Amino acid sequence: MKKTHRPVALIFHIFVALKKLISSKLFLLALCCLLILWLIQACMVQPIDHTPFQQSDYYQHTLQELENSPPLIEEGGELQVGWSKVNITPPVGTPMAGYGKRKGLRYEEVHDSVWVRSFAFDNGQTQAVVVTLDMLLAPMSITAALEQEYAALGLKPEQVYLTATHTHTSFGGWGQKLVGWLMAGNQDEELVRKTTARIVESIRKAQQNKQPARVGYGIAYAPELVRNRLTGAMSGRDTTLRFLKIEQTAGSTAVLATFAAHPTILPSMDPVLSRDYPGELVDQLEETVDFAAFAAGAVGSQAVEAPYGNTFESTQAVGRRLADAIEAELAAVQLSDTATIGFTRVPLELPDPEWRLSTTYSFAPFLFNGLFGSYPAYISSLQLGETILLGVPADYSGELLPVLEKQASQQGQQVIVTSFNGGYVGYITPDKHYPLKKYETRDMNFYGPQSGGYFTDILLRLLRLYR
Repeated sequence: MKKTHRPVALIFHIFVALKKLISSKLFLLALCCLLILWLIQACMVQPIDHTPFQQSDYYQHTLQELENSPPLIEEGGELQVGWSKVNITPPVGTPMAGYGKRKGLRYEEVHDSVWVRSFAFDNGQTQAVVVTLDMLLAPMSITAALEQEYAALGLKPEQVYLTATHTHTSFGGWGQKLVGWLMAGNQDEELVRKTTARIVESIRKAQQNKQPARVGYGIAYAPELVRNRLTGAMSGRDTTLRFLKIEQTAGSTAVLATFAAHPTILPSMDPVLSRDYPGELVDQLEETVDFAAFAAGAVGSQAVEAPYGNTFESTQAVGRRLADAIEAELAAVQLSDTATIGFTRVPLELPDPEWRLSTTYSFAPFLFNGLFGSYPAYISSLQLGETILLGVPADYSGELLPVLEKQASQQGQQVIVTSFNGGYVGYITPDKHYPLKKYETRDMNFYGPQSGGYFTDILLRLLRLYR
């Protein structure tokens, strides 16, 4: 008779011994519990997928959407531009947005009010609007509500370019699901309605204020104000201020500025509403020009260097330095009174969420969707003359910009990337950084190791359509 293999026999004898120690009912109950725990684990956790995005269905579907949604580009004649701002500050006691540890913390004081600022562009053939909010992002609920209002303004959704300043000390009250509540407080339907109405008011006023104008693109630099918080290296920083200068023939001048450093100077747990350094930048620019607005650039992995710590002295100093850098370049900006206007909005298909549990495993998609929600995502774009704006529903990393700028330069154009275009899909960083155990790549990477390459590929393809 064949002998039982020793390890197997040992396990068998242990199993029999344990069975003798407990009643058969308890044994079966324990066995069932272990089986249930194993099944739960199998359902809740999955291996991380490292398949190249080029081989995926979601990539092919987005390429098809890109082909189906080419930019509408109109050469046009004399350019007209108008601008407007409307106060969107809610009452004291509204939740703040920006940090999960706040858990719906409500602000008790308003240091400086928050606004929606809009620009309306019209070249006689078509029109487009840029909207920037003094908020963490353009919330998905507000984006959806705005979609119902555009027709009355003579606009289609793709003609409205949404973005935000990304201040982490503005108001919430628009969060959905558990993660939304942690980051921004539970959604207040009345707050969403009022904020939407004020955005519409701002767009309408900008349209009504249109006058013949000239527009041009400028850059300035502030390397001392930004660091790469993901790697700590001096490389991989976006230190460029990119801005549009707009000058109406009647004499009024406006600036739309972008910068990549995160507006996270102020203390996370102070219940004080503020625009952080973008507010100071805008206010100080308006000592020189008639109107100014700010949009967050490629902020992923880009941290601000605060000279005086987490204080309002720092927000003032950073704002002043950025304003000085722009003002020094304003006179050199070449302006044109004619401008091509082009736009499109490309639906972005995403892979299944891969919210990381470890280096090799992620939570199952249903868990992520249950905690965060599932929302439409798209890439938005706007051409103004030889400047192409690309809007991303994410914290898109400044480390990814060089390839886009190289392509734009080859086309004889400039590119500006802004974040938070009305959706949100987490942080988009270079794929080489995916193994790093950092906030950007572990906690806030929602869609796996191919996100940086996938997004940048689609942005490049969209940019080439504006040649």
